[in-house]
Amino acid sequence: MAEERKCKNPSCTCVPPEGQKYCSASCEGTGDTIELDCDCSHEECQGNF
Repeated sequence: MAEERKCKNPSCTCVPPEGQKYCSASCEGTGDTIELDCDCSHEECQGNF
């Protein structure tokens, strides 16, 4: 069964581009910081509050 890919930022629900771990520079900039909401600015992201 194929594993669904998700952005490495825990608060983000986006799927990153093929070969990438993060969906945006904003998410990549979070590093190992845990945030309560996501600032990736993608409309489909469920982590934006």
